[in-house]
Amino acid sequence: MFETAEAEERGFNAREIAAVINSIPAEERMARTEVLAAVNGEHGSTSAETREAIASTLKAMEMRVADAREDRGRSDWESEVRALTERSGIAALPVSGTGFREELTEWRALMPSLNEYRALISEGTPSAGGYTVPEQMSGKYLDVLKTKSTFLRALPAENILNFESDELQVPQLTVSSGEDYVNEGAAIPEGTMTWSSIKFAAKKIGRVQWASSEILEDSAIDLRNSIAANLLRDASLKFDADAFVGSGVNPVKGIITQGTTTTLGAGKVTITFDDLADAVARIESMNGTPSVVWASVDMAAALRKEKAAGSGVYQGGSPTDTPASTAWGLPILPSAFLAPKTVIVADTSRLYVGVRRNATVKVSEDARFDSVQVGFKLTMRIAGVGLAEASSVQIVKAAAS
Repeated sequence: MFETAEAEERGFNAREIAAVINSIPAEERMARTEVLAAVNGEHGSTSAETREAIASTLKAMEMRVADAREDRGRSDWESEVRALTERSGIAALPVSGTGFREELTEWRALMPSLNEYRALISEGTPSAGGYTVPEQMSGKYLDVLKTKSTFLRALPAENILNFESDELQVPQLTVSSGEDYVNEGAAIPEGTMTWSSIKFAAKKIGRVQWASSEILEDSAIDLRNSIAANLLRDASLKFDADAFVGSGVNPVKGIITQGTTTTLGAGKVTITFDDLADAVARIESMNGTPSVVWASVDMAAALRKEKAAGSGVYQGGSPTDTPASTAWGLPILPSAFLAPKTVIVADTSRLYVGVRRNATVKVSEDARFDSVQVGFKLTMRIAGVGLAEASSVQIVKAAAS
């Protein structure tokens, strides 16, 4: 109808105007009013100007309808993601944002669903590594790592330091003196301060995992989420290993290398609650505040089984309760990365970890295009562990058998 009127360089006749008005949905009252106003306007119903005005009105109406349809699609999509996360037992992670693409990520599980990948097509290119998890998610991944890392779980959030270069230097006051009582009229003595710094160099942890498109399509479980969770778990274990026992040749220097070690005397093959009390006292003597006990698996078991002399009663409490889960209020966290017969008591407010880039999982659908395999890549840049002073970490080692 529009093409015919345009070809004949005319407006619409009465029948055509009626057809236009009847094609407008009842809820689009504004569009109906605009069409009638154009017909009754200065150019009249048969002019080309009126035809163009009606065409403009209909185009605006179609855009409003498309927006409404998009809103309904977004609502349906959010419901689908919520249902997916509930079925898979993974908590949905809210992400704030103002743009449309950001709003689409308001409810997202750890990894995108198939529909989410379609929505993310404009946020990544195969040549740059595939369709990626939005950067808004990366901050959440450190939280996941903390729950899986025995070391990070014990640190205060403010002691995990984010930085934006290849090296981080944290100023450190090593010596401070000069305060004293001052008599009336006497000169106030000058104090002295000596400064140094703790340096962190960014080191990358990374891994690539491949999965065929067939297994992703046919798996009875949410395999994308499972692969991502496994990558995060392995990254936390790799960091834990060095955070505890990394030597000077490792990318991350561990706290055992930097702390103060006490080896028990001959015949003391098991670490007891009394030994923990001594370690706590050594930290308190330097005005520290002990906050955690890390124990090797064998010593954690020994603490659970320790009994009061001659009574047969477990020191850590009844096995039907939570035996040896704490010592004087300090949580006891076992770690398989600690050598046997080792316990660490630490003031974690004096420990620092540098994070250059949080853990990020990226997915490429096309990296192995010829074999139809999907690549999952985790990378993070961690910057080691630093101690404000060696006495903040007390390592206790039992004697060899």
